[in-house]
Amino acid sequence: MFLYRFNLISMKQLFIILALGTFFVSCKSSKKNTNPTENKTEELLVDDKPVETTKPKVKENTKDANKIAVNELATEHYALFENFNTLNIVSEVEYDDGSIDHSIKADIKMQKDKQILITARVLFFTAKVYLTPDRASFYETFNNTHYDGDFKFLSNFLGTDVTYENVENLLLGKAFYNLNMYDYKKVQNNELELKLNQFLMKLVLGSKNQIASTEITQNKSADKLVIQYPSYQSSDKIYLPKEIKIHAMQKKDVKINLDYKKVSVNQSIDFKYKIPDNSKAIKI
Repeated sequence: MFLYRFNLISMKQLFIILALGTFFVSCKSSKKNTNPTENKTEELLVDDKPVETTKPKVKENTKDANKIAVNELATEHYALFENFNTLNIVSEVEYDDGSIDHSIKADIKMQKDKQILITARVLFFTAKVYLTPDRASFYETFNNTHYDGDFKFLSNFLGTDVTYENVENLLLGKAFYNLNMYDYKKVQNNELELKLNQFLMKLVLGSKNQIASTEITQNKSADKLVIQYPSYQSSDKIYLPKEIKIHAMQKKDVKINLDYKKVSVNQSIDFKYKIPDNSKAIKI
């Protein structure tokens, strides 16, 4: 029964859960966006929940004032993140779609700006996700299937550009789309909005301007995606989420929780990834 329930989670779902858990909401649009780039600054090692700050509100309809206010938030947000070379994260992933409720352990290995390898094991079976700026691939040994391509399938799924950097930002707790590269609007002291094509993204910031939550809604749909970062942690001066909670509200609600149990920084990591010879290619 356990293996049957595990098999019910299609590999497409597992791929998205482990690599890009935010993308269960199908945001359909056609306009493409500029690929965001990262702004690196210095560290800050604290953990707080979202609170209202005492900064003055930006005057409405004042583009320059809004830009200055967003830039100030961006500077403080990116100052949380110290540079690093590699991360090795031991995590627990909980999945619940109403009919399947299961927890698995997953190792997340990251070489900054270059590659991410996610490995999940259940009994004698293995699933691996491998991401680089040019490649999005996975294989699983339960059904002996694999996908090996790029991020186009995900961009088509969302209807807007998705890059390796976006995925890295998600796992690190950074703003998914760069705060300095996109036209965010400050609507509250601790809240930003970004209209992209046919969907609206809302960011709620914490007291240190960490991302507390991200909410994505589509203009012509009741679909909603909420990503919450309830807590953060510091390890070797690296500021990272402790928990990531993802709730996709569609015809069927899907909840995914990631809990970073252990983080190792700048260790030597083996990113060995090879699709088994007997694996069957699938389309997504």
